[in-house]
Amino acid sequence: MGQQIYLQKIRTTMQLSLPIVSLLFVASLLITMSAAAWFTRRLEAVCDALNLSPSLLSLLGALGANIPNYVASIVAIAGGHLDVGLGIIIGSNIYNSAIILSLATFVTPGRHGIIFNFKEAQDVRVVGGYALAILLMTLLVIWVLPGTPLVGWLHAPPMALSLLFFVVLVTLGLFGGLALHALRRGHAEGDGTDEADAVYIDVTTKGHVVRWIGVGLLALVIALGGVVVMVQSEQALTADLHMPEVLAGLLVLAVATSLPNTVVAYGLARTDREVACVEEIFSSNSINAALGIALPLLFWRDVLHDRTLLLLDGPLMVALTLGALLCVLRRRVSRTTGVVLLLVYAAWVVVHVLV
Repeated sequence: MGQQIYLQKIRTTMQLSLPIVSLLFVASLLITMSAAAWFTRRLEAVCDALNLSPSLLSLLGALGANIPNYVASIVAIAGGHLDVGLGIIIGSNIYNSAIILSLATFVTPGRHGIIFNFKEAQDVRVVGGYALAILLMTLLVIWVLPGTPLVGWLHAPPMALSLLFFVVLVTLGLFGGLALHALRRGHAEGDGTDEADAVYIDVTTKGHVVRWIGVGLLALVIALGGVVVMVQSEQALTADLHMPEVLAGLLVLAVATSLPNTVVAYGLARTDREVACVEEIFSSNSINAALGIALPLLFWRDVLHDRTLLLLDGPLMVALTLGALLCVLRRRVSRTTGVVLLLVYAAWVVVHVLV
């Protein structure tokens, strides 16, 4: 009832027709995507100027490319729409592991999908292991939210709240471990660098770095504003179309906010950097779960209403990440696997549309 009143208030306040609301949603989406790409480019420029490692650059790039995902989730959860926020992140991660990974197997120059050598598989499986651990803990976070069967079985709200805080902190700790791993890889990769090849940061370069940081912060502010407008216009739009809020989060917002990742992944795979593409998928899933679910739940909590997130969507998110990690351990993601991933995603969409 409260959500319906909130959506009615949005429509009444905005007093916009369906075409105008649709235009506002598309415009805010494009602004958010452009600002996120702008932020990512400035971040890459700073990393290059400071001679940071490619692994750290990959993580920071994913952090910038996923701004629409985790910020949209934070806005939804802070606004009292827990199911929508969870749906955005879970739907985005399912899209990353199914659609983007499948796309990478078909656009890579090789005819047999994605092939890893031993060293590449070693590097990617560590990032994938962190991603799987973070997503497992995120699924546990969802299970200990108010309104879930596990919390009802405990019959002790203080214990359930303490357990929720503990699991959230563990999730954020794992994400911190992933960041430390990227830093350590950077130091290891830089050990063999000759002193003559080291980047000397002079006064001019420092000035560029300061300017890039300022521009990046401006892009971040624009992206945040765009996400707020995008989420509110999407809620009004889906209400006018009589689409369930959770379904809108899982399919509409999740896919829309994942478009920057799709473009980045396509570019990486197309230029024979599919290994970086797979690592970026794992990093994106970790960032989304940590910053889009765990972090906001430290401050805002609500009752979970949609059990599908608990019983179908969350487990599928973990299962797809596990499947991707197993492919890395086998040192190959074939195009047949890509077709299977597409079919799984299509079946998941059909289930949500029909149920």
